[in-house]
Amino acid sequence: MSRDDKKDIYEEMIRQYQELQRQTETRIQQLETETKQLQEQLATCREDIQQAQVEREQVLGEKDRTIAELQGKINAMETEYEKILHGSLDRVLSKLAAAQGCWKKEATTLHMEQKERLREFGLNPLEI
Repeated sequence: MSRDDKKDIYEEMIRQYQELQRQTETRIQQLETETKQLQEQLATCREDIQQAQVEREQVLGEKDRTIAELQGKINAMETEYEKILHGSLDRVLSKLAAAQGCWKKEATTLHMEQKERLREFGLNPLEI
């Protein structure tokens, strides 16, 4: 091999080495850029997750407060309906008691009238 051939081979090897080095540097830059983008995406995702957790806690808190508020309203309505029901039942019982007094009086009057009629016909009501 001649000296020129060796020189050409050496220069070709240097050229290939430099090309490989440029490709490697380009690839390193691409990977660094991709790494930076992925880290930014990861940070964004973490922030989104954190925000979602905060919102979730707020929603759960609001839900619990709403449930407690509605349960309080239900309890108040139940108490009010109980009062209404007891009041209505008391009025019905009062009316029934008043009606019962009238019925007893009317029944006693009717009973006495019937006894009197039986006696008018000469019958003893106790024997019938």
